[in-house]
Amino acid sequence: MASFERFDDMCDLRLKPKILRNLLSEYVPNEKQPLVDFQSLSKVVSTISTHKLLSESPSDSADQKKLQAKPSKSAVDDWVERLLALVSSDMPDKCWVGVVLIGVTCRECCSDRFFGLYSVWFNCLLSHIKNPESSRIVLVASCTSVSDLLTRLSRFTNTKKDAVSHASKVVLPIIKLLEEESSEALWESIVHLLSTIVILFPAAFHNSYDKVEAVIASKIFSTKTSSNMLKKFAHFLALLPKASKGDAGSWSLMMQKLLISINVHLNNFFQGLEDETVGKKAIQRLAPPGKDSPLPLGGQDGAFDDASWNSEELIVSRVSALMFCSSTMLTSSFKSKLNIPVASLLSLVERVLAVNGSLPRSMSPFMTGIQQELVCAELPTLHSSALELLRATIKCIRSQLLPYAASVVRVVSSYFKKCSLPELRIKLYSIIKTLLKSMGVGMAMQLANEVVSNASVDLEGFDAVSSKPPSLTNGAVLKGGSKKRKHASNSGAEAENSAVEVGVPHNHSLKIAALEALETLLTIGGALGSNGWRERVDKLLMTTAKNACEGRWANSETYHHLPNKSSTDLVEFKLAALRSFLASLVSPSPLRPAFLAEGLELFQRGKSQAEMKVSEFCAHALMSLEVVIHPRALPLDGLPSLSSQFPQSDSLASQKQNALGLNKMDRLAGDGSVLSNLWLANVDVPSNSEIQRSVDTTLPLPEAKRLKVGNDLVGSEKVQQADVLMKVPESTKESLGHVSDRDDDMVSEKGCREVVSETQEGEGLAAKDSLMKESAIGKKQESLGDSDDDSVPSLKADDYLSSDSDVES
Repeated sequence: MASFERFDDMCDLRLKPKILRNLLSEYVPNEKQPLVDFQSLSKVVSTISTHKLLSESPSDSADQKKLQAKPSKSAVDDWVERLLALVSSDMPDKCWVGVVLIGVTCRECCSDRFFGLYSVWFNCLLSHIKNPESSRIVLVASCTSVSDLLTRLSRFTNTKKDAVSHASKVVLPIIKLLEEESSEALWESIVHLLSTIVILFPAAFHNSYDKVEAVIASKIFSTKTSSNMLKKFAHFLALLPKASKGDAGSWSLMMQKLLISINVHLNNFFQGLEDETVGKKAIQRLAPPGKDSPLPLGGQDGAFDDASWNSEELIVSRVSALMFCSSTMLTSSFKSKLNIPVASLLSLVERVLAVNGSLPRSMSPFMTGIQQELVCAELPTLHSSALELLRATIKCIRSQLLPYAASVVRVVSSYFKKCSLPELRIKLYSIIKTLLKSMGVGMAMQLANEVVSNASVDLEGFDAVSSKPPSLTNGAVLKGGSKKRKHASNSGAEAENSAVEVGVPHNHSLKIAALEALETLLTIGGALGSNGWRERVDKLLMTTAKNACEGRWANSETYHHLPNKSSTDLVEFKLAALRSFLASLVSPSPLRPAFLAEGLELFQRGKSQAEMKVSEFCAHALMSLEVVIHPRALPLDGLPSLSSQFPQSDSLASQKQNALGLNKMDRLAGDGSVLSNLWLANVDVPSNSEIQRSVDTTLPLPEAKRLKVGNDLVGSEKVQQADVLMKVPESTKESLGHVSDRDDDMVSEKGCREVVSETQEGEGLAAKDSLMKESAIGKKQESLGDSDDDSVPSLKADDYLSSDSDVES
């Protein structure tokens, strides 16, 4: 009886060759076996990747290395031999399996095996791409596998010339395929392969750059290209300048061609909606000084066939694709310093946004109602693309936008007034956030009123929402109306249904965008809000956050029964409302947060909510508010003992008089900026002498003299506790009386009366609390001032095709 081989565990190296041979025998067919199941190929790929079956990496142990090297190498040899046989098969299905698994092998095999066989594999794959008899599934798989092979080849530092040579061999054949074939699956694999070559081996396009540009342009202008493929072609076209000389000149030339093509298309689309001179001037501005303007993209001169040219939908799809290409070029990385045509880009955006579908009186006889209807149907898509282009321009040049800031503010402000579609308003809020982050406080001063007024409009309707959840009794929401109309009963149900709909936010995304814009405004320019809008924004955000968490539409059971709503939308809106409210409480301000008590209560209750995201944020908000309630610079553990500094009961009198002085200064703080410098300058708990010196330099002379008399009295070492209660100097009494005559409602006057009237023990506690409370005011202002970070984060361009950067030798 044969003995069974035992393995240590699932990581035993002896398992690898056995698993690989089992895959070959069960799932990978040979020349005689038919392909059983296409779906089994996914199991083969996942098993190879999970167990690293093609790695051929023996352990460090010399004995195991000797034992496992031969079986593992033999199994991989059999695997490679089977794949080469399948690739050469005349049956398309078997050939497809072999091509797909070669791509997997290029990714997973060891460096030595790949370096020795990549030329053989490449020639096999290229033969299928050049063969006109190859089936489409084989062509798609071949392009994908070649992309995997070139990606792996780019990691080797000593094969750069050979890699560029291999990549250049495949460019023209796949461009020919792109011209001849009409399969979008094949187009997608070809574009993916071209993008890989542009990123890894741009020198491979030097001899075929113009040809590639012309073919891609023809596909963008083709009537048979879907919107999905238009975006992919435009994405590749944005990468193509890297394949020319890779300098700023090639980038500028491509951008110039794109802008000319866009304006040429707009001249036809806006015919009858704008003055004809607008389009001519737009193209003239794109010509270099003293030079003729280049031809539009792909050498097109505007002579399109009538059917495609006059179709509003096709024109808008092309223009949107070209604008997307321009936006991608602006936001992608480039090794040379670029000359961004900001004026031309802003002019294009302003031209598109200026057309709203209305007909000028002079043009109304030249356009029919049907034409106007078709144009108006496509304008939102065109406006959306223009706003994306504007946002990409701002992200590209960031703070260097300053010379054009006035134009951008004018465009955004004017379009906000006439824009009513939620999707477009969301993009406007996104543009405002980018502007504020890029240009800081100066832009906040210009856009504050615009943001506040529009956000108030988009967030309106929450004030009227009751905090009581709606009743679901009598089938008011769950049950539909009966066929028999009973006016008396149905009127009540209709009223209840309408009341529920009042509080339902029909567009969460728009409200979230408005809240995020307000949050950014408060973070960057909150200290500038004292001129009128800050109080309005604070109240709006408090009301919105409260109603978002307590309103009738926030009841989870009710919400699930409403049509086209999801609890995820509700949670996201809650979080946006709470984030903006927190920004209102902690953003810089010369006064205390007006709704701090409401915020603490709201976050404390939200901390215990069942929804995990809401409860986690509320807990974070409470920690953030600690610097407002308890200033972080207050050395609680290092406070000196008051009893050691003031023997016997002197500390009680000192605390009471210190509280009087701090309360007095708190009163004066409401006047504006009298003590704002004091609040920002405090670092430690002020002593009596420090307070006195500050008061002497800031307060009027009569007020300083009164506080000085009180502090000198309390600072004496010989004053007894009974004398404080019974023998208050007349000057102090006059001072206290004078304060109380001014304003009976002030907090400081109330503290003064309590010092004279309460018992010794009660006085000590009240004075100590007052000391801690008033000292915290200065620390709060300091901490909020420190948290106002107006730095602009650097924006990194995303790579459009990720590749492994590991270098193999």
